[in-house]
Amino acid sequence: MAKVGYFIDEEGVGNFKIFAPFCDSLAVELENTHERITLTKQQDSYFVGKTKPLPNGCLYKLVKNNTDYLPDPYSKYQPLDVHGASQIVEINKVKSEGWEGIGIEDAIIYELHLGTFTAEGTLQGAKKKLNYLQKLGINVIELMPINQFPGNRNWGYDGTYLFALNQYYGTYQDLKEFIEDAHKLGMAVILDVVYNHFGPEGNYSGMIAPFTKDASTPWGAAINFDGGWSIGIRDFYTENVRYWLSEIGFDGFRMDAVSLIFDTSPKHILSEINEIAKEIATKEHRKIIMIAEHLRNDSHITSKDGYKFDAQWVDDLNYAIYAYLTHETFRHYKDFGSIEDLIKALNKGFVYDGTKLNSVYNNYMGVDGSNIPPQALIVHIQDHDQIGNRPNGDRISATHGINKALLAVTIVFCSPYTPMIFMGEEYAEKKPFLFFESFNDEHLIEAVKIGRKNEFSFEKNFTPKDPHDIKTFADCKLNWLLPEDAQHGKVLELYKKLIALKKEQIIGEHSHSNVKVTFDSQNELLIIESSKSITLCNLGNNMLNIPNKFKSMKLLLSTNINEDNTETIDKLSAKIFSK
Repeated sequence: MAKVGYFIDEEGVGNFKIFAPFCDSLAVELENTHERITLTKQQDSYFVGKTKPLPNGCLYKLVKNNTDYLPDPYSKYQPLDVHGASQIVEINKVKSEGWEGIGIEDAIIYELHLGTFTAEGTLQGAKKKLNYLQKLGINVIELMPINQFPGNRNWGYDGTYLFALNQYYGTYQDLKEFIEDAHKLGMAVILDVVYNHFGPEGNYSGMIAPFTKDASTPWGAAINFDGGWSIGIRDFYTENVRYWLSEIGFDGFRMDAVSLIFDTSPKHILSEINEIAKEIATKEHRKIIMIAEHLRNDSHITSKDGYKFDAQWVDDLNYAIYAYLTHETFRHYKDFGSIEDLIKALNKGFVYDGTKLNSVYNNYMGVDGSNIPPQALIVHIQDHDQIGNRPNGDRISATHGINKALLAVTIVFCSPYTPMIFMGEEYAEKKPFLFFESFNDEHLIEAVKIGRKNEFSFEKNFTPKDPHDIKTFADCKLNWLLPEDAQHGKVLELYKKLIALKKEQIIGEHSHSNVKVTFDSQNELLIIESSKSITLCNLGNNMLNIPNKFKSMKLLLSTNINEDNTETIDKLSAKIFSK
């Protein structure tokens, strides 16, 4: 498939190739000179045209039917925001000599939001923290969406230009340096992409082609992957895959809410996307990680006969731990809370396996997940959704205390699955992660405010923080002075030890047969045993004497950061022993 949008061909000639069946005529007008480049409509409704190479920084708009001016949906950069002119930018691919990538079987994932990760909220700011992440033990950095959204702050899931790096995060040179520096430190960088809907403001794609169809997601119309003229829409997305993975040089994707990507084509778009990723990996001799957020507990997502993702997010272990330790009962936590749920999550991956009613969807959801390779399931105790979609955007350590937070994450790391942590979790950040946006449309701003209030209607007389208030955004920025505090510094050191033990497969081997789970109900003692270690998790509120058979073993880690004896195990804490 040839490139789309604006590109320089092998002969050094500038080209535009834009799919626009809704247009009778289409031209490109340069902002400074008002020179027009007339594009010719082909039978397949692509408009094409050649020009001398346009200079870096050149601003332009598309002209539909000689009357309507609009930004280019294929734009690589939007320096004047979502309603302004598009810009020609020079992009140089990431070059990392000898880089072979990270496989999912070795992954320790760190999810971060660029805007709140550092005070600067930019790629350059985040680059300064790469050494910190490498020392923590991270080898896969997952960036929440970085493409263009309205205004200067957003989670990223309201993006409207899928090829455009958001100008508030920096330049393509900044992005190149960030990825290259991460590679030098042995860390892959994967990108969160949104292929299920467009954001509600600044999306001009519908003026030129049927990018969406008569099917809805919770955030807007679904993408047209299988209806009339969908061939050009599929090209748009498959080329977007090639763009970020090959032309830019990312090490993979986390794909948002793929269960809301609807496609009845003979080859599902998700299969096609994964085939492209594997082709790039083979051609460039490096590993590319493809992760799906599906959340319907479907083994088809990662199976060889299915979509062939390397892994999928699973929330069941999060729900099981959270509900048991905190007794929270809103949303999915209502369905969990028993020790049987927790044991099942550790043993089989899916608790929603077709036998458990999901009270959010009012249906039996999922299949048996016990045959899925454990490394293909991504688990966590905190992520952007599980914090940000709480009424107060609060973290487990801030609300329920450091002891419960450390006990919970130890269970996550001792599970046979692939662990992920959310920025700041590793030192028990106190700041919330709230939903925020910077839309321009006043009606949309009010609608979002009402929507968030309705979402938390189960909390009587509760008014969530205003998503549009810049203070809401500012309140979410990490406090990088906190790790210097003695208590929080100890939490950070414990995370480093947990990560090291997981990477060495001393805890949490990627094998159900090698990770055995038992529970002493009388003492509320959860025991997770692997080939090289035994982890005792005191889930109760009473201190316990450690059984004699463990006392002679070497203590590797205690989540009670103020003691390390081998005689007792404090309430709501865990201890890991080597065999």
